[in-house]
Amino acid sequence: MSNNNFDEIINGMKEQKSKKDAEDFLMKKLSPEQSRKLNKIMSDRAALEQMLSTPQAQELLKKLTEDKNG
Repeated sequence: MSNNNFDEIINGMKEQKSKKDAEDFLMKKLSPEQSRKLNKIMSDRAALEQMLSTPQAQELLKKLTEDKNG
């Protein structure tokens, strides 16, 4: 995934009005294989906690929670 595509996804996620809208948006942007992997991780608490502890996930969370105007 290119940085431009990544930024597009981050910005698109921020624009969604609800969790369900954000989930639907993300699933449309991911390939079927990426969607399967994400769903597998999301359903495994230990795997999710391990993934969220990585520097990459921390950076993603930071980008997702940044002020849209900042």
